[in-house]
Amino acid sequence: MLPKKNESTADKQAGHNNLTQQAYQDVRRMIFMNELRPGQKVDYRRMAVRLGMSLTPVVQALKQMELMELIQHEPNRGFFVKHISPKEIDEAFRLRELVEVSLIPHVISHLDDESKQRLRVALNDYAKASQGTFLKLRQAKDMNFHMTLAGISEQTISIWILRYLLDFLYLRFEQELIFSRPLESAAIEHQRIFDYVIAKETQLASEAMRDHIRNVRANALEGLKSRLEDAEEIDI
Repeated sequence: MLPKKNESTADKQAGHNNLTQQAYQDVRRMIFMNELRPGQKVDYRRMAVRLGMSLTPVVQALKQMELMELIQHEPNRGFFVKHISPKEIDEAFRLRELVEVSLIPHVISHLDDESKQRLRVALNDYAKASQGTFLKLRQAKDMNFHMTLAGISEQTISIWILRYLLDFLYLRFEQELIFSRPLESAAIEHQRIFDYVIAKETQLASEAMRDHIRNVRANALEGLKSRLEDAEEIDI
């Protein structure tokens, strides 16, 4: 029988990183599915037991999310899902607009038959999800359409920033407010973006993307404003 080889430091680190990523994705899923809501405490001890891992990777995952402004740590109290302010929403959408519009020329320059098909599938998936009543599926397909489009650009840093912004907006902000617009409006805007990109109309595609994000931003801010006003009336 051959003696067991000692696990290298690199292997141990890789395994630890995988556990941290697993914990990160689990918290992300819980926020996405509203199992954890803004202001709610994250029971990281129970999470570690459920995932079958030590506390260390779970805490490190929460610290990563704290750096991304998704989680807030309060000394002697624990970790909590952060609330989002109108100012943060406005800033995030404005930055998202800059990123996505800047990617359009790169997307068009990298278009080929395979990427066109991927984008067409993402568009059709969103259209199908919009016909249903499951809001989470619609949100997931919306994110997938935008990330598929961005992925064609091959602009690695911009893609990473966009993924963070979408997580920031859709994990911290109530989806009912972002997606309260008429389904037809959003579907038409997605179709317009797709058509102009496929036709390689850079300026028109950029304008369509800009208009789409501004419409979503205005809707989200208006929805949050109404929600805050309703909350004030209840307090009174």
